[in-house]
Amino acid sequence: MKNAAVLSLIALVLGACASTPTPLPDPLSASAQLYVEKCGACHSVPHPQRNTVDEWRHLLSVMDQRIEEKGMSPLSAQHRKGIQDYLDRYAR
Repeated sequence: MKNAAVLSLIALVLGACASTPTPLPDPLSASAQLYVEKCGACHSVPHPQRNTVDEWRHLLSVMDQRIEEKGMSPLSAQHRKGIQDYLDRYAR
């Protein structure tokens, strides 16, 4: 009985420590959905506040290179601008 109580306490503590991802800002906007659709196709999408505007601009350039290296279709200018605008708006 004592072991069950200890295991229950451990499960409770671990459950409290588990965190859920912070929701993206303005998730129903076209730009947020574009960000999730295009960037989330290859990896999980980081929260925009993870980086500064300058860091996001650098990362988007890196992603452009990776897309090209993998032989994937590049982002259209309109899509890239929409994603950049979204990240700029919510960057830290």
